[in-house]
Amino acid sequence: MGKVLLIVINKSDLVPMNVMLRWKRYLERDAPTIFISAKHRLGTRMLTRTIKRIAPRIPVTVLVVGYPNVGKSTIINYLSGRYAAPTSPVPGWTRGEKIVKARPWLTVIDTPGVIPGESRDPAAKVVRGEESHVSGGDPVVSAVALIRRLREAGSTALSDRYGVEDLSDPMAVLEAVARRRGFLLKGGRPNINEAAKAVLKDWVDGKIGYYTLPGVM
Repeated sequence: MGKVLLIVINKSDLVPMNVMLRWKRYLERDAPTIFISAKHRLGTRMLTRTIKRIAPRIPVTVLVVGYPNVGKSTIINYLSGRYAAPTSPVPGWTRGEKIVKARPWLTVIDTPGVIPGESRDPAAKVVRGEESHVSGGDPVVSAVALIRRLREAGSTALSDRYGVEDLSDPMAVLEAVARRRGFLLKGGRPNINEAAKAVLKDWVDGKIGYYTLPGVM
């Protein structure tokens, strides 16, 4: 619609630098791109400098749009220098638009998370961050979908996190996680449900280090 676009890749501390640089080069084909970690204040000064540089005029109003759980509210809180937007790892936490006077020269509009091509699969919704791992239906189904996705991508994230080497059977993976975490039922049987919830929470909290590269989706 004729608006200036700036692509901001947040939570860049969760992946290796060479991966970030490849994504930056790839996305810069469409628009100016920077990567930051708003939570750890990495690259955030570059964000304010870039906004000033590409803004058609100052003062400027910036609309923040993105997937759920990517840290949009944390970015806004950095820009304003105060707790202006509530944050939560729960997808869909932000409800409706909120206008924040971040700085004398900058007004920011916070928006709820958006999902292009929304999935109808409940498990995929949780994996993609469309729904909370708490309220997104059967956690076991969602955790199995996540384990299969990581296995198909050749990721070692689950092995690195839980010490589970064989990912061929997602249910066996959950059993192993349950035993390692002490999620046991009467008789010492593994509590698969609690293990699934733990895996999904680690996923949402960024503790399962999984990423893809441009062109390898």
